[in-house]
Amino acid sequence: MMGAGCLWGTFGILTKTTYAFTTLGPISLAWYRLIFAIPFVGLVIFIKHYPISISRREGVLFIGFGFFSLTLFEALYFTSLVYTTVQHAAALLYTAPAFVAVLSWFFLKERMTPAKIAAIILSMLGAFLILGLGSNGPLFASRTQIGDWLALSSGLAYSSWYIFGKILCRNREPAVTSFLGLCIGAAMLFPLAIALEGLRLPQTLTAWELVATVGIVPTAIAYLLYLAGLKLIDATSASVFAIVEPLTSAVLAFYIFQETLAYASFVGFGLIISSIILISTARK
Repeated sequence: MMGAGCLWGTFGILTKTTYAFTTLGPISLAWYRLIFAIPFVGLVIFIKHYPISISRREGVLFIGFGFFSLTLFEALYFTSLVYTTVQHAAALLYTAPAFVAVLSWFFLKERMTPAKIAAIILSMLGAFLILGLGSNGPLFASRTQIGDWLALSSGLAYSSWYIFGKILCRNREPAVTSFLGLCIGAAMLFPLAIALEGLRLPQTLTAWELVATVGIVPTAIAYLLYLAGLKLIDATSASVFAIVEPLTSAVLAFYIFQETLAYASFVGFGLIISSIILISTARK
């Protein structure tokens, strides 16, 4: 589980590096990420002999899952990394657990505990500080702030994974649900990439290697490690390891890109990490 978090934490660094060495746009790279990840998850399903089936009612849910949890999330998060720093993007993405608490209370009728409410407040205060909303300036005053808003939006889209997954994993293995979602997400991303960026292929071997690494290391391998970890520890304990990803991203961005957080952003980052810990221990 710790290994999955560390690999997810390399995502921002690898994405920024890929942008620097290729001509791919964010939507195209998001599509390639899913294309490289799909065969790995599919192979696990094949080896484990997991059955794949979708009822007519579930078809609509899977379309929603593919669109919100994958297509929309991937498009927003990859685009945010064009504008903002890895540290900001990783922190704001992990407002997702707070959004999960709200959405699961509204849609799944899960109990809203005082600890969850406190975690939501901490997460929103952290986002408020990172977004710089206390400076009384325009909401979209800089490229970084535009990217920050996109990253925050990606956190909301990402939180829908839990809602759809809770319903769709009742009658099937999580790997099957994810595989079908990845396929639907890739199918929806492709026309979007063509319309906004045109059909772009990596032009060099290095470019192909970077694109493949984004799809395999922080995506396919990380997810497979996460699934393996879930079989050994309970979901609540596993969720605590979510803090590993933003912390890994922040450390790598500091050492590789020399990214540093302003005081307000540093405090905001800490509040979001605190909210993750609090909401993870409050899920039971």
